[in-house]
Amino acid sequence: MGKRPGWLSPNDQPSRHRTKTHGKPAVLVFCRMLLAALMPGSAESVSPRQADRIFRVRRFVVAFLAVIVVVCLLTAMAVSGHRRSASAGAVASASGADHPGSVEHERGPAGGRARRPAAGDLTKAPVPRSEQAQPATLTERERSEILAQAQATAAASGRPRHDFTYCVAGRGNVGNTTVFEQTVFRTLNDPRGWPRAGASFTRWSGGACDMVLVLAEPQYMRTFSPACSPEYSCRVGNQVIVNKVRWDGGTDYWLGAGGDMGRYRVMVINHEVGHRLGHMDNEQTCAGAGQSAPLMQEQSMGLKGCKPNEWPMDSELWIR
Repeated sequence: MGKRPGWLSPNDQPSRHRTKTHGKPAVLVFCRMLLAALMPGSAESVSPRQADRIFRVRRFVVAFLAVIVVVCLLTAMAVSGHRRSASAGAVASASGADHPGSVEHERGPAGGRARRPAAGDLTKAPVPRSEQAQPATLTERERSEILAQAQATAAASGRPRHDFTYCVAGRGNVGNTTVFEQTVFRTLNDPRGWPRAGASFTRWSGGACDMVLVLAEPQYMRTFSPACSPEYSCRVGNQVIVNKVRWDGGTDYWLGAGGDMGRYRVMVINHEVGHRLGHMDNEQTCAGAGQSAPLMQEQSMGLKGCKPNEWPMDSELWIR
């Protein structure tokens, strides 16, 4: 019986004790034998013994390939599951931080800590939103006009007069505080704000101030008091400390309810200075859906159906 070209007879097989056959490496001979066995029709023109060997080789190859396929499928499933878990963990980590309110106003009704906002409620990292809130540089003439208007509003309010001085400081890598200071000056002396309660505010650089407004990185918050948290703004005595992360990014609660970064910064300043003036959190809360939220409501934690509001309401116009 003839043999197909490339198929080796028993006498052609490599010896168990030799590493080469006819001067060729054993591996090469084995590969040629394997390829020949896999050729279609190779078992039709050989002896029954050779045909049986061909079928055994084919069964081995099929079984080996099946094992490889199963291993590949299991590996792909494991990698996919790991990626899904890692992705879910990253989302939870990025969106599960507390909002940075004042230590004073992060208290529940019974004096305990307020609830944590749900995942996705906050914006964790600084974002370009802060670019919306850059005011034009104030000239000295403009500052004088703003202060004069605030003093006139305070005098006409019919309430006791309070002429406060304030200083501005930075803690950590907060950059130039010029924008921060000018926003503070505009906000505190706006006729829609605390001047209606009889107050005006002048920046002071000659010594002790009635209050110091500080823009601080989160990691420095506890340098003011152990009670301050890196996740919150904080008022300690005459120091009103604004957390840089919220100054740059706001919260999704506020922005999602229709506010913008410029208004958010005004709200934070007025709210935190409100603590310095004697106010407490949630003295009033949302009176009904669609109405303006009271300034001292914890708006960073949620509007409760109200609209964002950065100015004290008539019922909040008092200073203790």
